[in-house]
Amino acid sequence: MKKITILMMAIFLLSAFAFSEIKIGIINPQKIMDNTKKGLEVQKRLQKLQAEKRQQVQAMQEEIKKLEKEVLSPALNNEARQRKNVELLEKQKALKRFAEDAQIEFRRAYQKELAALEKEILPLIENLGRQKGFTIILDITTTGIAYYDQSIDITDEVIKAIDAKYPK
Repeated sequence: MKKITILMMAIFLLSAFAFSEIKIGIINPQKIMDNTKKGLEVQKRLQKLQAEKRQQVQAMQEEIKKLEKEVLSPALNNEARQRKNVELLEKQKALKRFAEDAQIEFRRAYQKELAALEKEILPLIENLGRQKGFTIILDITTTGIAYYDQSIDITDEVIKAIDAKYPK
């Protein structure tokens, strides 16, 4: 009995889809990020954070190189060499920890920026979808689509709508 009920429901749903017009749109979030003023602002902020962390890492690496040279200096006695060696190991550990923390911080900042951007542009995409009569708009990066006809890609329209709303 259950099988018949499920089969009847499936047939009903399929027939409803068969008689209704389905209009599908595709967007490419990376293209939106790369081609909107808002997306470029986000990228600049993230690049700035990344550059700051890179500079800090380079400064720490320079300290480590200096210590490595000092450890090899023939002018040091064994006790001084051991102290420098311990200092060198501590700096190397600190660098490793800093790099891991920086990566986590960057990932969090990236996710936060994307969430904020998505929160701002999603209503624009929804509005565009309603105006153009789309049944569904898919994100090309999360749907696993292997092929689609370029005529359903509305990314350029979304870019225009975003830049019109956020002209900075």
